[in-house]
Amino acid sequence: MKDIVLIEPVNFEKTEKSQQWPQFLAVLTGKGCSLSIGTGLQNGWPTPTVPRLLSNDLGFKITQDEVSIIVMIAPLGYLIGSPFAGFLLDRIGRKYTLLILSVPQIAAWILIATCPNVPMLCIARFVTGIGDGSLLTTLPVYMAEVSEPKVRGVLGTSQSITILIGALMIAAYGSYVPVRTAANISLSVPTEDARKSLKWLRRMNNVEEELLQISRDVQRQISESGRLRDVFIIKSNLKGFVTLIGLRGFQQLAGITVLMYYLQIIFKEANMSGITPAVSSIIVCGSQIIFAYISSLVIDRFGRKPLFIFSSIGSAILLFIIGVYFTLRRLEEDVSAFSWIPLAAMLLYFIVAAMGLSIVPNLMAGELLSASIKSKALGIIYMSLGTKDLLVTQALYYVSLVQLFRYKACGKAKVALRISAARDYRRSSEHSATKKSYGGKEQKSFRK
Repeated sequence: MKDIVLIEPVNFEKTEKSQQWPQFLAVLTGKGCSLSIGTGLQNGWPTPTVPRLLSNDLGFKITQDEVSIIVMIAPLGYLIGSPFAGFLLDRIGRKYTLLILSVPQIAAWILIATCPNVPMLCIARFVTGIGDGSLLTTLPVYMAEVSEPKVRGVLGTSQSITILIGALMIAAYGSYVPVRTAANISLSVPTEDARKSLKWLRRMNNVEEELLQISRDVQRQISESGRLRDVFIIKSNLKGFVTLIGLRGFQQLAGITVLMYYLQIIFKEANMSGITPAVSSIIVCGSQIIFAYISSLVIDRFGRKPLFIFSSIGSAILLFIIGVYFTLRRLEEDVSAFSWIPLAAMLLYFIVAAMGLSIVPNLMAGELLSASIKSKALGIIYMSLGTKDLLVTQALYYVSLVQLFRYKACGKAKVALRISAARDYRRSSEHSATKKSYGGKEQKSFRK
C-alpha cells in the first residue's frame, strides 16, 4: 500500500500579496522611473534656480521679465512633445518611445550647463518642455497596460512620486551649488532596463499568465479603430477625454506647478525668521513624497474621487489662509507674531495636494481611455495642459500674491464640486473602466 502524502494547501492570496511589493519596487527601478525623476528634476529646477538667476549666477545679467519667460517657456514644449510622443507610441511602441525620451532630457541639461546667454537658456527650457510633454503622454499609457487592476493605484501613482523625488533632489543640491554645476549633477541620473529589473525583483521568470491577460486586453483595444476622430465620436472616449481635460486643467489652475516654480521667492516674500527659503523648500518637497506615498497605498481602498475632493477642499482652505496673511502684510499690519504661517500653510498645502491633486490626474490618465485612442487623446490633453501651465505661470508676474492666493482658493472650491460627479474606477481592469464610463456597454461609434 502506497503512503498517502498530505500536501499543505497553498495560500494563493498570501502568495499574490507577497508579489505585489516587488512589482511596485520594479516600477521604481525601471526606465520609466529614471525618466520620471528626470522630469521631476526639470520641473523642480525653477524652485532653487530663480533666485540664483536674479543674482547673475550664470555670469550674465537676467532681468525679472526674462526670468519669467525662462520659467514659462517650458510648457510651450508640450505643444510639440505631446503629439510627437502620441505618434511614436503607435509607430514604434511603448518601450522604444521611453528609450527615446532620454534624448531631450540629456540635451536640456547640456544646454543649461553651457548656455552663454538668455536665448540659449530659453531654448534649453523649451527642450525641457518637449521631454516633459512626451513623458507625461507616454508613461500613463505604459503604466496602465502593464499593471494588474489590484495594484494599479500604487503603480500608477509611482509616476507622481518619482517626479516629486526629482523635485526634492534638485531643491536639495540646486539651492547650494551654482546653476551649471546643478545641471551637470542632474545629467548623472542613472538608468536601468525595466524588464530585467522586473524579472529579478519578482523572483520569477514565469509571468506568462499575467502577461497573456494584459496582452489580450491591450491587443483587443489596439485592434479596434484608433483614428483621431474616434476620440470625439465614441461616447466613452469623449467622456474620458473631457474628464481628463478637466482634471489636468483644474490641477494647473489650482496652482500646484506655479507655486512650486516660485516657492523660494514666496518664502522670501514672507520674510520668515529663523529658517531660510532654501531649507523651507526642501522641507516642502520632502513632505510631499511621504504623503504621496501614503496616498498611493490607500488610493485603491478609498478611491480616486474621495481623495481628490479632500485634497481640493483642504488646499483651498490653506490657500485662503495664506492669502489672508499676505493681505494683512500689504495693509502694513503687524504680523511678526505669525511669521510661521507661510511655511506651515504652504507645507500643509503641498502635503494635502500630494494626497490627491498631484497623483489622481496622472493615474486617471491611464484608466479612462481605450488603448486604441489613448496616445492620440493624451497628446491633445497635454497640449492643453501646456497652454494652461504657460498662462498660469506667466500670470504670476502680473498679479500680486494676494490676488493669486484668493483666485486659487476660489478655484479649488469649484474643482471639488465639479469632480464630485466623476466615477471611480479602482480595482477595475482597463477594459472594464472604459466600459463603465459608457454605462457598462461596449464602445460604439456613431460613424458608419
